Amino acid sequence: MSSHGNISASSDNAPLACDFCSHRLQPRYTPDRSTRGLTVHVCPHCGLVQSGPRVARTKDRHKAAVSGGADWGNVRYGKGFRTGAAMDALARHVDLNSTFSLLDVGSNRGSFARALLDAAPQAALTALEPDERFAQSVGTLARTRLVQARIEDMAFADASFDIVHSCHTIEHLASPFTTLRDHARILKHGGLLVIDAPNIALIGGDDIVEEWFIDKHLYHFSARTLSRMITAAGFSILEQVDSADPINLLFVARKTGRAAAPAAADLAEVEQADRLLALYQQARARNLAALTHAACELAALTPRKVALWGAGRLFDLLVTEGGFNPHQLSLLIDSHLKQHMDNRHGVKLDAPEALRQTPPDTIIVMSRGFAAEITAEAKRLAPGADIILYSDLLSRARLQCAA
Repeated sequence: MSSHGNISASSDNAPLACDFCSHRLQPRYTPDRSTRGLTVHVCPHCGLVQSGPRVARTKDRHKAAVSGGADWGNVRYGKGFRTGAAMDALARHVDLNSTFSLLDVGSNRGSFARALLDAAPQAALTALEPDERFAQSVGTLARTRLVQARIEDMAFADASFDIVHSCHTIEHLASPFTTLRDHARILKHGGLLVIDAPNIALIGGDDIVEEWFIDKHLYHFSARTLSRMITAAGFSILEQVDSADPINLLFVARKTGRAAAPAAADLAEVEQADRLLALYQQARARNLAALTHAACELAALTPRKVALWGAGRLFDLLVTEGGFNPHQLSLLIDSHLKQHMDNRHGVKLDAPEALRQTPPDTIIVMSRGFAAEITAEAKRLAPGADIILYSDLLSRARLQCAA
């Protein structure tokens, strides 16, 4: 098992400055399995958590992979899960039957683009997507202009758009604050920003086991730090994040055009960031140690037929850290990953319908955020199977560790 929570210097040995307030950052944590040698820092002035070094982007394409460590590969499918929330937010602030122009930053496979065009018959869409593998997913859509580039490299004209939509993109950027200010520049007077990002609050959960600070994410926002940055970039926030959602930060804001005030000190946010990082490292170390017991519990189910639903990051750690032998499974189910790879750890991936063809005795739901939905579907497809949730499996494993 690899070591967890060590601190190392940035690879270029240059001190990092906060993107928001320019204060010198303080290193706090080194992520597991980082291929970029990242270190997680906390700004001692505003509390924004950010990773460095901020290396230059390359055009190299890596093989599709899903890891429980920081080296999580380039399988990009999470944006599609946020389309419904973005469309609902947009509908609360815009007449979708009116004429408007929208910039979709990081269109990916076009889930949001298609939903918007279906719901807004007069909308004109500019889809920005740098990855040529996905860009053509929106290139042929009606009322759509495809721009194959990174947002940092674009210089759209002033007041070009009525709306800017950005979903799980800002955390990848070298300078989010610069980009937010540019969003304000290219929006018309009173224009809307709909922005969605990962919520660092997730690392405060006691069941966290995967490495949250992945190589592709340079900024790690709380509701407080992202709202302050949005406001300072020249926006007035109309809709705050859902306090019940520990996974995502969704804001709707209107362009004000007012000059940004200097970022004031926020010592409470600094303390909260340090507290979260400490809790995260403790919980993750405890849960990683428990995975061996979880793997033993699953191995003991033999010779019963066992299906596991959820072949992502939790499954990866069950195998790599817990020592679970995935070949003991009768089925490995993951409807999303199946679209991007044939197998995981040498075991063939199947779609959920395979549960009808090969009914299992037990189904392991290896998911946190979608456990309820998966459980309901699993019961429909294999009504006779017992269901074991990741949360329950981990709880029992931790009790065994403590015994």
